[in-house]
Amino acid sequence: DFGPRTNAELLVARGEVLAANPHDAVGFHIEASTLAQGSLREREQLLQSRLGLALEAELRLHPSGTLDPITLEALAVLSAPPSHLAALARSQVFAPLPPVLELAALATLRHVCLVRLGRYGSSLDEDEEAAFALEQQQRRREEQEDQQEGQQEEEGAEACGAQ
Repeated sequence: DFGPRTNAELLVARGEVLAANPHDAVGFHIEASTLAQGSLREREQLLQSRLGLALEAELRLHPSGTLDPITLEALAVLSAPPSHLAALARSQVFAPLPPVLELAALATLRHVCLVRLGRYGSSLDEDEEAAFALEQQQRRREEQEDQQEGQQEEEGAEACGAQ
């Protein structure tokens, strides 16, 4: 038994995946710079005291679209209007969220998904162009490294010849 593994880990370790793997999830985080700065410290304290999480901790979204209670609660803390933070702090952990907080949490999750997915191509042509551009960058980097090594060897040979 390999213990709790994502499908990616199972594929590498055992060459198989599970159709309904409870450990399979996509990790993401909310960047602190995107949060309302006036309540940043209060949000950080709430995350730590309620969930034991750091401000930019990894949250999980399962392929089925379900959110575990920790992720939903963390999203609520991160996206709650400042006027709702005190009430959230007084509420019981994992208690049902007021509709306004649940909607804010889900809107934040939607935004994160759109931003992250927007960084990737939406067609095979765009994927191929991106792969080609990466290959070109890698080739240029390798050529620069080769040139630098050649220059260093020449300088070393000249220094030895001068002595």
